[in-house]
Amino acid sequence: MIDIHSHILPGIDDGAKSLDEALEMLKISIDQGVTTQVLTPHIHIGRFNNTKQHIEQEFIKFQEQVDAANLPIKLLLGAELRIGPEIMQLITTDNVPWLGNINNQRTFLLEFPRTEVPFGSDNLVRWLLSKDCLPIIVHPERNSTFLHNRDKLQTFIDLGCPLQVTASSITGKFGAEVQQMVEELLIEDQVSAIASDCHNLKGRAPDLLAGVKQAKTLIGEKQGQNLVSIIPKELISNNSFL
Repeated sequence: MIDIHSHILPGIDDGAKSLDEALEMLKISIDQGVTTQVLTPHIHIGRFNNTKQHIEQEFIKFQEQVDAANLPIKLLLGAELRIGPEIMQLITTDNVPWLGNINNQRTFLLEFPRTEVPFGSDNLVRWLLSKDCLPIIVHPERNSTFLHNRDKLQTFIDLGCPLQVTASSITGKFGAEVQQMVEELLIEDQVSAIASDCHNLKGRAPDLLAGVKQAKTLIGEKQGQNLVSIIPKELISNNSFL
């Protein structure tokens, strides 16, 4: 399996706090069948002021530790960007760790706030697309505006944005409403990837396998597997660390 969204890179955001925790999270992912783990720390101006250069430096150091521990997993680097006008500056200054490049479009993870869809978000996405940037909207089922007004989400689907849902949403960890929405998105074939979005060893531990198993009961073995293999592989095509 390919997990395109995680906060395992230690000490850089609200994910793993230590090297030991990060390595243990990777071991859990490996045991579940993850063969490629993308590390996607937050870039959220004002909260996590990470830069591309800093993230890449931390990734290289962590890769050395993973190699020393002989963990059999491929690591790639990306980032989770919080939506806002700051993204335009990050892109024009080439300060985005791209997830991949598919059909001449650079891919990255785009996060909305928990409750709202900021005014003008659709126009920002249109600008991104005009710059050959393809935002993958992460965990839309956990945004309360999308949850209660599906037309708002459909706007971004119609623009061509892939959706990535969280494994633990499928298993019910975020509540019945979220679970119902993610089930509907899966059944309607509007999901491009399932990812763990893991943050730690307790409440947000790696759990991709459980989510995929549940998804397969809804949409079948092949389609469920595609959401952690075929489609994610396309989205990470030409990653800088491949």
